[in-house]
Amino acid sequence: MEGTVRAGVKDGLTAGEIARRLDREGIPAFSARDDGDKRRFSVTAYDLEVTDVRRIWPSAGGRTEARRFEPDDRLRRIVARAAVKALYVLGLDFGQVEVSADGSGRPSIEAVTGVMRPTPGEGAERTSRIRADKSAREAEERAGGVSVLLGADPEFLLLAPNGKVVPASRYLPTEGLAGCDSVVRRGIRLWPLVELRPDPAGEPAALTESIRRLLAAANRKFGREPLTWLAGAWPVPGLPLGGHIHISGAAPTGERLRALDNAVALPLRLLEPDGAAARRPRYGALGDFRKQPHGGFEYRTPPSWLVSRRLARGVLSLAKIAAEHARELADRRPLDDEALRDAFYGPDRDFRLREAALRFYGEIRRTAGYGKFASDVDFVFGAVVEGRRWDETADLRPKWGIARR
Repeated sequence: MEGTVRAGVKDGLTAGEIARRLDREGIPAFSARDDGDKRRFSVTAYDLEVTDVRRIWPSAGGRTEARRFEPDDRLRRIVARAAVKALYVLGLDFGQVEVSADGSGRPSIEAVTGVMRPTPGEGAERTSRIRADKSAREAEERAGGVSVLLGADPEFLLLAPNGKVVPASRYLPTEGLAGCDSVVRRGIRLWPLVELRPDPAGEPAALTESIRRLLAAANRKFGREPLTWLAGAWPVPGLPLGGHIHISGAAPTGERLRALDNAVALPLRLLEPDGAAARRPRYGALGDFRKQPHGGFEYRTPPSWLVSRRLARGVLSLAKIAAEHARELADRRPLDDEALRDAFYGPDRDFRLREAALRFYGEIRRTAGYGKFASDVDFVFGAVVEGRRWDETADLRPKWGIARR
């Protein structure tokens, strides 16, 4: 079954090259340990949407027999997510992925093809229905344009004068507009992160102002404690920070996700300090997203851009342009090039990445959405031109106009 969206079918790739590309982005391939509980699944996916999952059972004579099987919810989510990520990494918008899971549920990609082969009957019907729904949504977006609401839940850390991380849970609740978020260390859940959850807004400037108000409110909660507020990618080793951006009013599609990677993740990659690359691919991998119940999605690749108010406005403006004008940006995306994708995950700031980012800046300037946000977008790429990097050791409050108490 062929799809209708664009697909860069990777004919001729060796298994070794497929494994290398997937490993680069944190996806195991050809590595599932057969501990006697190894299970194999065949997953059909179309434009980030899993349409069919079936379990493959061994049969007599060494042949395999595939029949539809609904794994438990957790395992289904694991193999489905691995399949969608594998297709995305390999430049495919649809296809069939064979995924193995060991006894602990760890997935491994076993095979990928750019042709969908859903289970005859119900699986094929579901695949056709999802394709039709996505095509209709795409036609609506083309006819009426796209206007997205932006949300976010950026994080930052509190550091005591002795250099120790102070748990955010000491001052903030787990829920609320300014709350705390957790990490698990050696099986223990800790709450070291401050997480801001502003109400969504249509304009990046309005969302940035909401974030500034939440920072000011948090400042009051912390009182006169001698704390330093740190944002960025990885200001304290082992505690990566996220700058997740929520997008509603536009469907999650491969085209939109690739536009976000190029417009948002690429310039941030060039502005982050040395050492921040070490958090990838576990954190900050390209194309990391999560669907949301409202029909939109959370773009999870960026680090915490709270390092400055101007950077926040620039990043949110770029996200809005990329989400609303993804098709205009589709033909010249630097990160579709494997060499540049390798450079993105490399430890150094490769000059090719800088040149590619600036070329893509030219593409952004040609979109219909650029004019309204020109000064904010220009600030981000101006910093790239100047070779600047943000300072993750600096207190973020002065850059937001918030005085220490």
